[in-house]
Amino acid sequence: MKHKLLLSSVLSLLTLTSMAQQPATSSDKGTPPGLGLGLNLSTNGVGLQIAHTLNKQGTLAARLEGRYLPLKAENLEVDVEGTSLIADLDTKFGSMGLMVDWHPFGNAFKITGGFAILLNDISGTAITKDSTKQGDIMLAPEEVGTLTFGLKAKASPYIGIGFGRAIPKTRFGFTFEVGSFYTGAQDVTFKATGMLEPSSSNEAVLQDNLSGLTWWPVMNFGFNFRLTQ
Repeated sequence: MKHKLLLSSVLSLLTLTSMAQQPATSSDKGTPPGLGLGLNLSTNGVGLQIAHTLNKQGTLAARLEGRYLPLKAENLEVDVEGTSLIADLDTKFGSMGLMVDWHPFGNAFKITGGFAILLNDISGTAITKDSTKQGDIMLAPEEVGTLTFGLKAKASPYIGIGFGRAIPKTRFGFTFEVGSFYTGAQDVTFKATGMLEPSSSNEAVLQDNLSGLTWWPVMNFGFNFRLTQ
């Protein structure tokens, strides 16, 4: 679903850039050098950024940003090969990185590249929903065993496109950006205890199944404030 949303957004942005290919007027050529502060509302967390222009024309800007969003879910019922499980999830999204915005046409359209340490960490535990009969003994779910699983992303390069300036021409500005982190293979853990212990062998299978998920799409909305005149 994320990949479809990212593709749709990219196509829309590419259509809008046809206006950017027209000769820019003097009022469109970059923005005066300065310092800016921004609030990010992202699919990868909520956070702040500080930005500074890198050239006199204002077409290059570097920004240091950090985002974070913890989420928890308890008593989720899932079905695994016909067995009902109750799972608790502890999920963290976020990143800390350095990005560079390039405005190739001197207007609001931008191409962004950079590098970030991803804070994405998904972990959880699960037990069977119902008791299990072992011979003449009825075992409670906690006695049957516990599944423990986790997924962590790595430090990753980033590329994206969007509209808006990290250091606005006026006091306030707005940015929109879509892009993706290249994460490579994901770090997956999967352990089991008790009667479920034989399932631990599925860790390698999960790692292999997720090996093709090497990109982490992101959509970001920014509200930026110019600190200098």
